[in-house]
Amino acid sequence: MKLKIVSKETPQVRSMADKVRDLATSMGYTLDDHNPDVVIAIGGDGTLLRAIDFGKPIVTIRAGRRSFLMDVEPYNIENVLKRLKEGDYYVQEYPLLKITHQHGEKDVFNEAGILYDEPESIILTANFLETSITIEGDGLLISTPQGSTGWSLSITGVYLAVMNALEITLVSPILSAVKSLIVPRTQINLIMESKGYDQKARIVADGNVIGHVRPGDRISISPSKNAIIYRFHKIDPMRGIMPWRK
Repeated sequence: MKLKIVSKETPQVRSMADKVRDLATSMGYTLDDHNPDVVIAIGGDGTLLRAIDFGKPIVTIRAGRRSFLMDVEPYNIENVLKRLKEGDYYVQEYPLLKITHQHGEKDVFNEAGILYDEPESIILTANFLETSITIEGDGLLISTPQGSTGWSLSITGVYLAVMNALEITLVSPILSAVKSLIVPRTQINLIMESKGYDQKARIVADGNVIGHVRPGDRISISPSKNAIIYRFHKIDPMRGIMPWRK
C-alpha cells in the first residue's frame, strides 16, 4: 500500500510525521507523494482540508489545536498502521461541494459563497430548484453538513444533522429576520446584482479567498463527490459544537 503524508508545518508535528514515515516503511508500506492509495493527515482540521485535495481516502491523526474531525491519537499510530494494513477500519463519507466561477473550479469541504470585499453591503440573488431569493447584506455562504458546525454555526446557531441537505447562510442581512435556509442537496447559482455602480466581492471556499466577482458575475455551487475517511474510532459530530460533551 502506498502512503502520502500531509502534516502541519510545526517542529512538533514534523517530528511526528518522521515517526510515521519510519514506522510505515518498517511495516512494508511505500511512501508515494504522487499516486498514493491513502493520505495520512497529521495536524488539525486545516491539515485535513489539504489532504482532501488529493482525492484519496484519508487517515487522520490528531495534532492540532482543535482537531474536531481527527480521530487517531499520536500514541496510537503504530496500532492504526497495523489496522490499516489489515483493513480493520470503517469508512465515513463526507459530501463535498464544487464551486465553479470564471477563474476555475474547486471542491469544497465546509462552505463556499460570496462575501463583501469593501465595507458596504452587496446584493446577491440565489437560484435553486424552482426558487429565487435576493438579499442585501454582507454575503451568502452555502455549507455542507460538516461545514454547518463551523463558520455558519457562528452566524446562525444551526447545526445541519442530515447528509442530504445544504444550509444557505445569510451573512448580516439587511431588513431580514431570516438567518439561514435548509435546502435539499442541489445546485445553487449565485449572481451579484448591481447597486448602480461598480463593486467587488470575494469568492470564498473553505475560508480562503479564491477569486472576486463584480455585478453581473455568476458562480455555481453544486454537489460533488464524497471525501472518504478511514475511521478507527467514533467521531462525535457534536464535540466541536459543545466542547463540554464527554
